[in-house]
Amino acid sequence: MEANLENGQMTNASTSKSHSQRQTTSRRRQNDSDVAGGVGITGGGVVILPQHVLNELYHNYSIKQRRSGLKWFVFAAALFNIWTIGIPWDQSAPTRVINCCMLVAYLALTALLHIGRRSGKPALRRFHQILLIIVPRALWLLSILHFTVYVILQPSFSPRDLLGWAILLNFLVYVTLPLQLIFLGLSIGCITYFICLSLPVGYSRWDSLLSNQLAANAVLIATAALIGLLYYFMGEAKQKRAFLEAKKSLEVKMVIEEQSAEQERLLLSVLPKHVAIKMREDLGSSSSEAFKKIYMSRHENVSILYADIVGFTAISSTYSAQDLVKMLNELFARFDRLAEKYQQLRIKILGDCYYCISGAPDERPDHAVMCVHMGLSMVKAIKYVQQKANSPVDMRVGIHTGAVLAGILGQRQWQFDVYSKDVELANKMESSGKAGRVHISDKTLAFLNGEFEVEAAFGEKREELLRIAGLKTYFITKVVKAFASPCAKKINETQSEIAHPNPNGSTTDIVSDEDDNDATLDDEGLLAQNSVSNGHQKVIAVTADEEEQVKLENFKQRLKDELVTRDGHENLTKDTNIFLRFKNPQLEQLYAVYREPYSSLPLLAALLVQCIDVLYSYIVLPRSTLHFINIAAPLVPIAMLVVISLAESFSGMLPKFFVDVSKRFNDITFVRELAAIIIALTIGFSNVIDMFFFVTFVRTEHIVSESEFNVTASRDSDINLEVEGMVTAEHLLPASFVEQMREAVPPERVLYPSYLSNFGVLILIAIAVIAQLTHLTKILLLLSIAALHCYFNIFIMQDLYALEDDLEHQPIISTRYTASGLLLVAALALSTLARHMDHEDRVIFKWKTEVAEQKETANDMRQRNEALVYNVLPVHVAEHFMKNTKRSHDDLYSQSYAEVGVLFASMPNFSDFYSEETVNNQGLECLRFLNEVISDFDALLELPQFQDIIKIKTIGSTYMAASGINLQRTLRNDAPITERWSHLAILVEFAMELKHALQSINEQSFNHFVLKMGINHGPITAGVIGARKPHYDIWGNTVNVASRMESTGKAGAIQVTEETCNILQPFGYKFLQRGLVAVKGKGQLMTFYLQGKSQSSAEPVSSGAVELNGQDSSALESTSELETSDIKMPLLKMNAPEQSLEIDQDQSLKNDSAGQERVGEFQSLLE
Repeated sequence: MEANLENGQMTNASTSKSHSQRQTTSRRRQNDSDVAGGVGITGGGVVILPQHVLNELYHNYSIKQRRSGLKWFVFAAALFNIWTIGIPWDQSAPTRVINCCMLVAYLALTALLHIGRRSGKPALRRFHQILLIIVPRALWLLSILHFTVYVILQPSFSPRDLLGWAILLNFLVYVTLPLQLIFLGLSIGCITYFICLSLPVGYSRWDSLLSNQLAANAVLIATAALIGLLYYFMGEAKQKRAFLEAKKSLEVKMVIEEQSAEQERLLLSVLPKHVAIKMREDLGSSSSEAFKKIYMSRHENVSILYADIVGFTAISSTYSAQDLVKMLNELFARFDRLAEKYQQLRIKILGDCYYCISGAPDERPDHAVMCVHMGLSMVKAIKYVQQKANSPVDMRVGIHTGAVLAGILGQRQWQFDVYSKDVELANKMESSGKAGRVHISDKTLAFLNGEFEVEAAFGEKREELLRIAGLKTYFITKVVKAFASPCAKKINETQSEIAHPNPNGSTTDIVSDEDDNDATLDDEGLLAQNSVSNGHQKVIAVTADEEEQVKLENFKQRLKDELVTRDGHENLTKDTNIFLRFKNPQLEQLYAVYREPYSSLPLLAALLVQCIDVLYSYIVLPRSTLHFINIAAPLVPIAMLVVISLAESFSGMLPKFFVDVSKRFNDITFVRELAAIIIALTIGFSNVIDMFFFVTFVRTEHIVSESEFNVTASRDSDINLEVEGMVTAEHLLPASFVEQMREAVPPERVLYPSYLSNFGVLILIAIAVIAQLTHLTKILLLLSIAALHCYFNIFIMQDLYALEDDLEHQPIISTRYTASGLLLVAALALSTLARHMDHEDRVIFKWKTEVAEQKETANDMRQRNEALVYNVLPVHVAEHFMKNTKRSHDDLYSQSYAEVGVLFASMPNFSDFYSEETVNNQGLECLRFLNEVISDFDALLELPQFQDIIKIKTIGSTYMAASGINLQRTLRNDAPITERWSHLAILVEFAMELKHALQSINEQSFNHFVLKMGINHGPITAGVIGARKPHYDIWGNTVNVASRMESTGKAGAIQVTEETCNILQPFGYKFLQRGLVAVKGKGQLMTFYLQGKSQSSAEPVSSGAVELNGQDSSALESTSELETSDIKMPLLKMNAPEQSLEIDQDQSLKNDSAGQERVGEFQSLLE
């Protein structure tokens, strides 16, 4: 019967409690009925293979696993061969030579299996595959040929002589040969049965009970074949479960791998690999350190590039928010591709400002050269915006080289950033530069190695901080040594070959700087165009069906590879000792309590054997009442134990109470094993006791006469006296019982005692297949019962075997020895086979544990990546990127919100605290303190009342957060203001909690830091810029004004606009009017300082109380346009002189309270 597998999960009718407890976190499972044999991938990630493909894969897998049993077939055949050579001593020399040749043939065929097994040559591998098909059939044919030749060459033969081997051979054919059942059952199995049954009878000498022996042989051999088929089906079921488990695990692994890969891509696009790996390792671990973990490292000789779009403010007023974000996204996507080409690490996008570094975290000697090439390419790339907006926008690029502290701060919304005074100087290099030029410092020039021509820029005259630092600045005027990327080289070679084919295949053209930079904008597109001109363009965009087909083929190949590598029969040695016990005690304990579904089914073999004992003995042995009482009595306890063990496997057919009893019975390992031992001993001792009673009472009744013994054994009358005077069972048993037994024994001659020994082979087979016992227990039982039978054959039943020898014309070696030899052959062969069965079960069990471990490992990796990704992007944004795996890398994600609160909070005196002295570990200890502050701020977001507040980012010591960004938040059109803006009141509460948190830190660290905060409300646009390296931010006039509220406020206060004040007053907040404040782009705004909250006021309603409408809700659209300015806030402020400085108006604001010129520490708007 060909295996017909479904693509779904195979139902396990019986599994132990411990096994179910070991299952990892639940997965989405698909019922068998939901999965059809077609081609495709379901929504749950289940790959549906065509039925014929699935069956083919399973067939190859099953045959491969069954090949490990072939050596035990050879071992059993070799033992029988040795028996044929040595035991029948009276055989002729030619017969003995033929038997020796057969043994050599067995060994030669076995050796053939190793040819090309581990060879790397394809020809030998193909030859090995052919041998794997031919050799098993050849071994079977050789065993049948050996059996036939031995029978034919014997001068005197009876149907009983090879009955034991015939029984064993018919069992081994189904259990050990790696052949399909349809071929096995219809040909090899039937042929083996009929040859083993008919050939001995056809070449047997005449016997009055030949037909009886034929019938008895037919029953015994058929029983062995049935037990073999039972074990075959059991093995097939186990292999099917293992196969489907491998398929299901691979499906889960592929889904998890796909998700993890997307998470990993998102993660590594924001965080450097070494930081991401370290954070993943530390995730969930507890630390006893006084300070929170900080992921920060110092790097020397790093080039920092700042680039700003000059004139972007002018064009921003002519575009909607969505179009503006889209334009920036496309532009910064180009910048990200340039960064990949020039080995730059993109740090952040601040509005229309882009900055990156080279030389960290991986050091490289050409960091400055790469940075300059990057800047020049960015100047050329801005042509895209010039064409798109039809506006004279340009790039202003500044580069400085120095040391940086690179890493992340805080516990939420991680962003890799760089901190140092050199970073601030790089920022000033950009602000003091000129549009369309790359502005470098003399520190950078020292690393350019003459690859560029420069001219003096005198930036130190335009920027005081550059003068204080003692820097000289320059503009790049010409590229002396062109940069050629591998992609550009390929483009150049392709173009050269098209224009000027070179017969030698060499290319002499050099890519110019201009060509290189132009190609940089879209190398991939240019390569595609060149391929078209050659007529070799590949189709990049594939349809969904083609993608699905590729995924299907990939799954098929991976499943095939995984099944091929499942060769636990060879590598289980490292996990087990010589007794096949797992070296891991916990694993061994789990295996002891684990059981396969329907594992009790082989116990039916013992019940069947005991029933066959009644049938075959009725046919060929004397029909005595004593005999039938002896063999029928064990049927009752055996049947009871078998039914109790099996009831659990047939829960749908039996009462629940009975099934529960069976389950509890099987759950107790000791009871389960004890029941199996009792059954094995019962069928074994039943036959031994039967032999004992036959001998005792046959000799008591003198059914075998003394004259026959005299003739058979050639003994004198002393033997008769010995028989008459020996102590037998009648002296030990009560007289009445002995009398009854005498009447029960028929006065017939016992002709064939060897049947009792041959039936012992069937008993050994039934014991060998019991699944509840370990191989050591089974080997002990097999050898003990075989030894007991041999003892009875040789020492107890010698009189009866003497008569059988007389029928066989007095062979040199008595039948009792040949029968005992065959019994030992069977015991040894089945002992090794029992070890193989246990080994196979342990392999499947280990596979299951490995699958569970792999799932758990992959799931753990996914959960860790998920946790990291959700700490990089807001949850709803991260899910958008991870679920839309088929999106283009440059797809835009943006969402408009009509009613959002925005908070900026900075520590204005942190710049005084920061220093890069040795005592502060070059600034690292200052950042460690800042990490503590930001981490405590992040911890507040874990509180239930602040669950709908989202941290946007940190810029230096400035903390930015927003409320009302909730895709599931829906409100009625007529909702009162206290319901619509409840999230804004919660944002104010959060701001006040920030003050309390910082005050607590001050008390513990003896510092005097203060917060300066600004809050505003209104519409915003949220989105992701640079989908290759996603950076989530919010934009809009609301954000601009919130930033101004912070930068123009005073330390220790929360400043808001008049509109925000009017909204918050119904919540009970009190305000102090400050007056008019000049805000760029807005003119004069009336502002207020938050004083506190009246005690009688009601608490703001958490947005969690607002009705949620999950999937049906849509974000509120806003058509407001962005008002932008040009402020880019430095990461760390540097101390400036007290006198007023002339600073570019696009880069600075005046602090009205201090009267000093300073640059704010934040920027999140398109300015």
